[in-house]
Amino acid sequence: MSQPWPRRRVMGAALAALATTAVAGYAAYQRWWGSGAGGVQLPPGQTLEVAQLEELNAIPDFTLTSAAGDFTRHDLLGRWSFVFFGYTNCPNACPATLGILNHVQEALLAQGLPQPRIVFVSLDPERDTPPVLQRYAAAFGADTLGLTGSAAAMRGLLTFFGVTYERRPGVDAAGYTLDHTTNFFLVRPDGRWLATFAPADDGDAVLADTVTLVRLAQD
Repeated sequence: MSQPWPRRRVMGAALAALATTAVAGYAAYQRWWGSGAGGVQLPPGQTLEVAQLEELNAIPDFTLTSAAGDFTRHDLLGRWSFVFFGYTNCPNACPATLGILNHVQEALLAQGLPQPRIVFVSLDPERDTPPVLQRYAAAFGADTLGLTGSAAAMRGLLTFFGVTYERRPGVDAAGYTLDHTTNFFLVRPDGRWLATFAPADDGDAVLADTVTLVRLAQD
């Protein structure tokens, strides 16, 4: 029988494990992504803590599946989105990141700012069926959406965002794990990729950068 994923139960252990890799992950991220962006510039003297501006490239067309049916690029339009790739059996990074993003949503609501929807794309379609993803996503707020699809259906998005993953065998055929990119991505309401966030255990830093980016887009 499947078990629920209550946010409070997973957050403590998950954040502790994620914290040990956050500094190294951010350094590698900075080397990989560089320091410039062609589409948006921050005001002089303003910096971001854990995010990197991108070049406002439009997300390519795709069709994935949620519990409600097909989800396409068109469904991203009209509101902000956090896009994150992972899987429901992920022991640490996925529940920690999703918990942080839900914290950001709640804080933005309190400030009267737009709340990005969390779009969680599974890298494990064999186990993560739409009902499984719906149940998992619900543990991280009502505005968290789980998507799945074949490797071919996801290929364009993975290439676009630079996401990679590798399957690691477990004690049995069903117990495998995935090593995967743990960056997450902020997409504007016009379907353009605004920023990449490094793996982080500091929800306040993610919130601060999100507020900066949302306000920058509104100015």
